[in-house]
Amino acid sequence: MRKLFALLFFAGVTLCMTSTANAQALRVDVPFDFVVGGKTLPAATYTIRESLPNDNTGLAFIGDKQGVLARAIDIDDHFTGTKLVFRRVDGEYFLRDVVTLRGTLHFATSKKDSQRALAADEQLITIAAGY
Repeated sequence: MRKLFALLFFAGVTLCMTSTANAQALRVDVPFDFVVGGKTLPAATYTIRESLPNDNTGLAFIGDKQGVLARAIDIDDHFTGTKLVFRRVDGEYFLRDVVTLRGTLHFATSKKDSQRALAADEQLITIAAGY
């Protein structure tokens, strides 16, 4: 059942990728495991693109052997290039923002992780991305 789900997931992502061929994709090397959309992804090189046409808040994160679809909670038109911003809390990394030439997409963390961030020392980590 898991293999079927994985196959359908990647088929869907591939279909979404071909339908958004006109959109620019980011490529970024993430040197640590990180959480996005409630799922932990391993350190790898990721391609990040819009998950659906005409939907600028949904992104597909496609790595070597894993991927995830995630939806931003907010987007604004403030941008300073192409980069990913992570929150580091107690040794775990959570995706906070994806900065693109179109705007900055903000991603939510769970309530539990936000409470941990308040109680611990939080660091922001930025990784530059390219097209």
